[in-house]
Amino acid sequence: MEIVLWVVAVLALLSAVSTRRRLGAMQDTLDGIKRDQTVKGGDVDELRQGLDGLRRLTALMAAGKPVDADMVRENRLFRELPTAELQKKFEGDAGTYVIDVRSDQEWGGGHVPGALHIPLDALKTRLNEVARDGREIHVICAGGQRSAAAADYLATRGYLNVFNVAGGMNSWRGETSRD
Repeated sequence: MEIVLWVVAVLALLSAVSTRRRLGAMQDTLDGIKRDQTVKGGDVDELRQGLDGLRRLTALMAAGKPVDADMVRENRLFRELPTAELQKKFEGDAGTYVIDVRSDQEWGGGHVPGALHIPLDALKTRLNEVARDGREIHVICAGGQRSAAAADYLATRGYLNVFNVAGGMNSWRGETSRD
């Protein structure tokens, strides 16, 4: 009788170990399915964003606004403009519209004369200060990253003719003001 109990106990132990392994494998499979769904969900969101960007780019083209190949490739609604090109525009047109999105401290160190100062973190609340008269909007920061974010924000809110000044004030060689 004792041997039978030992055999039953060993069989129960083997069954428990086998069941535990199967449960572990099932959990791994379930985790893999969850990861796949997360990735697929992310892919769907990325596709939606891509299609939305293409719709907006198409709308810009339909409105007769210039769209370059980089804008389509990078799915962005604003154009890039090297600092030197802005300097040329600025010298030829005193009405060139520039928005500086740097901090107050950076602004105080020198800025493009006549620029509108709206720090990036205040752009959302001060959006009504940005002209909607169809002029080109040149957005500048220190190096081009914050201004790219601001240019994207403006473009996705329906502003046309938005330019990110690539290189920013770090590469600006024109006149500066300190007011």
